[in-house]
Amino acid sequence: MATKKKYLTYLEDTPKHHLEIEKVAKSSTKKAIAASHRKSVPVTFMEGEKIVKVGPKGKKSVVGTIKNNRRKVKVGAKSRISKK
Repeated sequence: MATKKKYLTYLEDTPKHHLEIEKVAKSSTKKAIAASHRKSVPVTFMEGEKIVKVGPKGKKSVVGTIKNNRRKVKVGAKSRISKK
């Protein structure tokens, strides 16, 4: 039996699938970080208000800090993702 394709907008709009999106995001992030470290490229990310850089050997350093000025999104708001 063929399975039905689930499009991103459908997954985002259906609360029961939010866990599925979270799992894919975590898995993809871990794979991207591992790929970067295999190529000896450090990874930079936000941790609270700190900008943190982690090297391929696990050395962690704080690059700077930034005010937590995150954009607030209303419940139900939709964004479009496009390739350029």
